[in-house]
Amino acid sequence: MLASCTTIHFRSKNTIPVTFEGNPGHQKEVNIVGERKFYFWGVKPEHHVVYIDEEVRDAGYDGVSKLIVYEHKSPQDILISFLTFGIFMPRGYTITGFSSGHKIPNDFDEVHKDVDDTKSK
Repeated sequence: MLASCTTIHFRSKNTIPVTFEGNPGHQKEVNIVGERKFYFWGVKPEHHVVYIDEEVRDAGYDGVSKLIVYEHKSPQDILISFLTFGIFMPRGYTITGFSSGHKIPNDFDEVHKDVDDTKSK
């Protein structure tokens, strides 16, 4: 228990294009900031999973290239962890990259689901 730590796994479900390589059509810089909460010195939950493509899609973008993911602890996060003796430990992350700037339609999930349903029939 004394060696427990917080772990965030960054994954993709391939719902939109996400790449570490550059894309000449992507000129708009994208910065998405998020946070996950851990409890009891990082024991609960054992880990969090962040789906990068879902985070980018939820921000309204159709894809991201030159992807960089940073995990960080703000001074406030450190203070909260200290004041609660590690019972509450927030951890932040920032997803940066470039996008075409095209926004995903609001009904993207419904259209995407309809296409998946058609393929399964």
